Amino acid sequence: EYPPFLYREVKAHPSYIQYVFLNLCRRYQKLQKIMKPCFGDLLSFTLTAFVELMDHGIVSWDTFSVAFIKKIAGYVNKSAMDTAVLQRSLAILESMVLNSQDLYQKVAQEITIGQLIPHLQGTDQDIQTYTIAVINALFLKAPEDKRQEMAHILAQKQLRSIILSNVIRSPKPINDEMAHQLYVLQVLTFNLLEDRMMTKMDPQDQAQRDIIFELRRIAFDVECEPNNSGSIEKRKSMYTRDYKKLGFIVSYTHTHTHNRDWASRN
Repeated sequence: EYPPFLYREVKAHPSYIQYVFLNLCRRYQKLQKIMKPCFGDLLSFTLTAFVELMDHGIVSWDTFSVAFIKKIAGYVNKSAMDTAVLQRSLAILESMVLNSQDLYQKVAQEITIGQLIPHLQGTDQDIQTYTIAVINALFLKAPEDKRQEMAHILAQKQLRSIILSNVIRSPKPINDEMAHQLYVLQVLTFNLLEDRMMTKMDPQDQAQRDIIFELRRIAFDVECEPNNSGSIEKRKSMYTRDYKKLGFIVSYTHTHTHNRDWASRN
C-alpha cells in the first residue's frame, strides 16, 4: 500500500512516473548498477518495488533486455536464494511470459522445467505456488508441439508425484491461490489429451474393446454378463448408462447373437 500522499502523487503525475521508469528500464546498465550491489532484504525490496511499478501497466514488458531476463532467471536457478527474492523473481518471470510472446521465447531459453521442480520440493507454499504459476504460464504460451514436449518432460520428472507428496499431502492446508494454480495445471494437461479423447475407437480392434469392457467392469464392479442375461435392449440401456458415466459416447452394432459396444471418447 502506498502512503496517501504518495498515492496521490502517483495518480496525479503518471506521465512523470512513466518518463522516469521508462528511462530506467531502457538503460539496463543503470538498473544493473542498482541491483548488482543488492542482496538479502535490499534486493527483495528492489524487486518488490519493480513488481509494484510494473503492475501499474505504465511500462511495456517488451522494454526489457535479455540481460535483465538472465539476471532474474539467475535468481531462480540459484540453488540457495533468499526466499523473498526467489518469490519476487518467479512472479516477474510469470508476468514476462504471460504479457509478451517475445519474452516467453527468451524466458523459455533461460528456465527449464528441471530447474523449477526443486522449488516444489521445499516447504514454502508461496514458492510452490509461484513455481506452478510459472510452469502454467510456460505451458499456456508454448506452441502445441512444445506443450507435448513439456508434458513428456513433466512425466519424466514425476511432477504429479512431487506435487502429491510435497503440496497436496503437505501438513499445511492448500490456500486458494495454490488450488487455482493446480486446477489450471490440470486443465492444461488434460487439454493435451483432447485429440486422443476425440479419436474414435477402431471397432475391429479387439484389444481396445477389451480395455473398455474391463474399464466398465472395474468402475462399476460388475461381472461379465452371459449372453442370455436379459433382453438385448435391456443390456443396451445398461451399457449406455455405464459408459456415459465414464464419459463415452456409445453406439451399437450386432454380429450374430453377440452385442458389440463401439465407444468413442467425448
